[in-house]
Amino acid sequence: MATIAIPAAVQAYFPNSIDPSELWVNYNSQADSLTIYFTGQPVRTIWSDVDDYAYVGFAPDDDNTITGIMIEHFSRWLLTPIPPQQNLELA
Repeated sequence: MATIAIPAAVQAYFPNSIDPSELWVNYNSQADSLTIYFTGQPVRTIWSDVDDYAYVGFAPDDDNTITGIMIEHFSRWLLTPIPPQQNLELA
């Protein structure tokens, strides 16, 4: 079984607890992007980059609410040993 290590720069934005019934996950093979919403379905989101491949989604009316994570070039992101890190402060 393979294990995916999520970089700390991305993991910092995950909710403290995740309800699997509230996850909406989509992999777009043409774009090689993975999108995960923590809201049960896609919602209006403002995306902010976390590193060269990953974006964190914020609710447009509340920048303290994380709606999801999007990873572009997902295959490349998986193969990057240590993804580039940016120092972002949590809102």
